[in-house]
Amino acid sequence: MLLSTNIFSLNTRELSPTKLFSKKHFSSRFEYSNNISSFENHKIARKKLFCMKSENVGHHQLKIMHGNDNGIGIVDFFEGKNILVTGATGFLAKALIEKMLRTTPKVNKIYLLIRAKDKEAAFHRLKIEIMESELFKCLEEMHGEYYKSFILDKLMPIVGNIYEPNLGMDIITSDKIAQEIDLIVDSAAITTFDERYDLALDANVNGPYQLMMFAKKCKKLKLLMHYSTAFANGEREGLILEKPFTMGESITKEKITSISPYTNFPSLDAHNEMNLISKLKNNITNNIGLEQIMKDFGLERGKLYGWQDTYSFTKAIGEMMINNMRDEIPILIIRPSGITSSYKEPFPGWIQGFRIIDPLVFFYRKGDLPGLLADPNCLVDLVPVDMVVNTTMAAMAKHGNLQNPQLNVYHVASSSINPVSFSQIFDYSYDFFQLFPFVNSKGDKYEVKKMRFFDKISDFENYIWEVLSKQHEVQDGKELTKIQIRLIKKKVEYLKNFSKLYEPYLFYKGWFDNGNVRKLMGDMSEEEKRSFEIDVTKINWKNYIENTHIPGVQKYVLEGKREATPTADTDILEVYRSSVPIHSVNAPPRKRGSMLNAREGTYVIRAKSPNVEAFGPATAAADALTLRSLEISSGVSGSNDGEYDD
Repeated sequence: MLLSTNIFSLNTRELSPTKLFSKKHFSSRFEYSNNISSFENHKIARKKLFCMKSENVGHHQLKIMHGNDNGIGIVDFFEGKNILVTGATGFLAKALIEKMLRTTPKVNKIYLLIRAKDKEAAFHRLKIEIMESELFKCLEEMHGEYYKSFILDKLMPIVGNIYEPNLGMDIITSDKIAQEIDLIVDSAAITTFDERYDLALDANVNGPYQLMMFAKKCKKLKLLMHYSTAFANGEREGLILEKPFTMGESITKEKITSISPYTNFPSLDAHNEMNLISKLKNNITNNIGLEQIMKDFGLERGKLYGWQDTYSFTKAIGEMMINNMRDEIPILIIRPSGITSSYKEPFPGWIQGFRIIDPLVFFYRKGDLPGLLADPNCLVDLVPVDMVVNTTMAAMAKHGNLQNPQLNVYHVASSSINPVSFSQIFDYSYDFFQLFPFVNSKGDKYEVKKMRFFDKISDFENYIWEVLSKQHEVQDGKELTKIQIRLIKKKVEYLKNFSKLYEPYLFYKGWFDNGNVRKLMGDMSEEEKRSFEIDVTKINWKNYIENTHIPGVQKYVLEGKREATPTADTDILEVYRSSVPIHSVNAPPRKRGSMLNAREGTYVIRAKSPNVEAFGPATAAADALTLRSLEISSGVSGSNDGEYDD
């Protein structure tokens, strides 16, 4: 860690959060234009470190450059295999299934664990969410009239629930699959940052527990692959290695023992956490306020042990559970960072729902987020979904062939070898929206300005209030009405809570080592490297953001939410609620009669009127409806339906 501190010149990585910013910043706003050279030096320093590490690799580094003539044998490995996939209708799992069917068509059966009331409902989800998905159009073109029969021959929908014994399957089905399965792909999770602690533990900890119990019944099992997240590393700083978690450890414990080796800190134990939450729920006799109590408790427990939120905390505990139970089962844990739209496959720009940076970028395009509570030099660790999928398949083939009873961790991330900062992301976004500005249904064109960065929530809040007030005054040409003032107040409150939720990631001080991915590249043949692209250093972030990602989100997310063209009007808040796995910081208790999604406990409010703009100038009637929506939920509500979604 001392090496990292000495090599990297980015000062924010050496300071505590309270000393992160210089007092010379005018009005607490970052003058990041003066820091570009610093960031460029930071990139150069990272490349130097990469070269230093490469020199130590020696002959293996030559393999990375030129490839292994024989390769891993990715296509051959999947031939004839029976695979069980959990979280099968989620963003990442769908992309993985499509790639397997397209590049390894001789795979035998892929069993998809789907939550549904019966087989008919499970098949309906398969048909609507997979077979008819835009993602599978290339596969449909390949097979033509035989597409449906090909899909139905390969994909087997199974009614189940990963939270339950035998994964919620009936005994006959469970026994049949246990006898046939060669590989397990675990893509089921709740990815809401501030989820209720009881629900997050059930999905992200009890789920892996039930999966491991089932895996031990699978006599032919060659490998279990589990999707985690790079942010399971919590509040670790500097260069973060691909190290497994073991039961009892925590980030706080690491920090304390590094300073004072003989200081005792309570061990983190998954069963203790589940027992604790069970006792807490039993002691609460009144359900009023239960949801907020559970959310607050999850955040408190996470921060106590050194994690930024309930999501990253419970994903880390889930890893501990798998490691603790694995015995002789070969385990592969893939930790992607922020997953974004496809880089190349099956076509550029495909995405399902808003991801990591998308809410920020698309609020920005309408002038609703002219400022950001963030360090402009903070690295945004992004990786396209197809590169995550390709890494997954290559690593599964490598370790599935070896079948060593080990646990291997892969960071699929970009920050250590191809970094991009928040200031750069918004520079690229600015360039795009200058060429293709947002135009609402009235024909009003929104001209974006350069993003301003703040280090104090109060300055951020004041600036947002000032900008939104001016927007309404300019639009209506008169003083603000009481409804508009109340609406602006709610918008500001919403954005403030939104920023608080994102804050740990907007000031993140770690970057992820991906040494195992580089070794994997060295094992691949040249043909495999072309067919399974995993080299994130090839990404030109400006080109990708402007020509692939933003157009992709507009096409595959916003078009499906009443935005037929990039210039049409849309309700961003509704799109965000219905697709992004983040809940409101101050969401009210769930009420009977509210709209519930498939997973009990998620409170979702959606505006119905196509004329409502959640943010930006609107009519008085729209203002009133939007205000009512924001009064009901002062932040964002949404769900990923219990399936993996970063």
